[in-house]
Amino acid sequence: MMRFRRSRVLIGLFALTSLMFVGLLFAPRADGQLIGSDGVGYYIYLRSFMLDGDLDFRNEYAYFLKSGAIKTIPLTSDGTAANKYALGVGVLWSPFFLLAHLIAVVGRGLGFNLATDGYSWLYQGAISFGSIVYGVVGMALAVRCVQRFYQTWISNLAAVLFWLAGNAVYYAAFEPSMAHMVALFTVSALLSFWFLRLRRDHAPTWRESIMFGILVGLVLLVRLQAAVVLLIPALDGLYRLWQARDSSTWRGWLRHALVASLIALVVFAPQLLAWRTIYGVWISPYLDDHQPAFYWTQPHLVEVLFSTFHGLLSWHPVYALALLGVVSVWRHDHWLTLGMIAVLGLNWYIVAAWWSWWQGDSFGGRMFIDFAWLWLFGLTGCLSWLARRRVVLVGIMLVLIGWNGLSLVQYRLGFVPMSQPLTWRQMTIERIMLPFKLLNNGR
Repeated sequence: MMRFRRSRVLIGLFALTSLMFVGLLFAPRADGQLIGSDGVGYYIYLRSFMLDGDLDFRNEYAYFLKSGAIKTIPLTSDGTAANKYALGVGVLWSPFFLLAHLIAVVGRGLGFNLATDGYSWLYQGAISFGSIVYGVVGMALAVRCVQRFYQTWISNLAAVLFWLAGNAVYYAAFEPSMAHMVALFTVSALLSFWFLRLRRDHAPTWRESIMFGILVGLVLLVRLQAAVVLLIPALDGLYRLWQARDSSTWRGWLRHALVASLIALVVFAPQLLAWRTIYGVWISPYLDDHQPAFYWTQPHLVEVLFSTFHGLLSWHPVYALALLGVVSVWRHDHWLTLGMIAVLGLNWYIVAAWWSWWQGDSFGGRMFIDFAWLWLFGLTGCLSWLARRRVVLVGIMLVLIGWNGLSLVQYRLGFVPMSQPLTWRQMTIERIMLPFKLLNNGR
């Protein structure tokens, strides 16, 4: 996909994140599991289907309940073991799971004491490693597209800054069983395919329409909320229709839309069938998770961005630089800029209207990581403005990465609560004093 000289920075990010994850394996864990929180819901789809051949999650929940990874077993109204999470994450984890299972079976046949039950760290580590792979590949796809507008070295710096100064590194190295790295990949794959292959005047081929439909289906299968990214190719497609000068071009683009929609529905169908099997309905159980699930007329728009309760910009100022840089994309592609603004704005509104707008136990605004492809365009544009003052550029990068590192340590080691608002003192003075506190504790 990319020449080595252009991807070595991303290879470095992959190596660094993998080393962080491996290093954390030696840290004590209260429940003894690598998978936790929402990751349990994503994983049990995979384990139950691959090894049990069903969607009966009672044995999986019993295992994670006994270990302490979960506190209760969720049930439907008729007493069936529930699972509100998306099954697409497990689908994309499956190659890593199968590789781990193969190693376990062969190793056991050779006399090694390896469990083949799908619960051991071999399995959990494999899918966690898979998330890291997907996250970095998603960033690589985004970098390749950004390089069409900006210099290679600037786009590489932007990728490093986004990864290390935002919350992506946390959900890659510390909580890879969450869906965010897989969602980042599917969104990047979809937008990259559109950007590199479909952003043109003549209609797509049948093969391109089928591929685009598969990618749309994967986005929906992994995270339904990420469907807002379809606004970008949709706006571009409407523009192409408006520019069309003959009926054959019209028919070509309409055929593309129809074929892609049908393929996307086929790819997404397993999720619909899973909801029907478990809940007896065809719609997402997230809508019944809280009544009401969304407060559309009372969104917490300011709090989602600026509050101490996981506010996106207050926790990770690097996103503010990315927002400033979105304007610079205008001179390269007007429709892409409008689409970026529409997608980011709509996602902001959806998260703000959600009853859990603080996004649960979250290292900053985790519901925004999936759109790394868009953020990288904006961040690269912003850094390109600073490129002439390289001392300032390097200084900003070091400050933001260092600040985020302190925040990560503060959050992960329990110096601040994960599920409560922080005070401004905790986010400023106590964060600055954290290295001294750690040194004193180590003496």
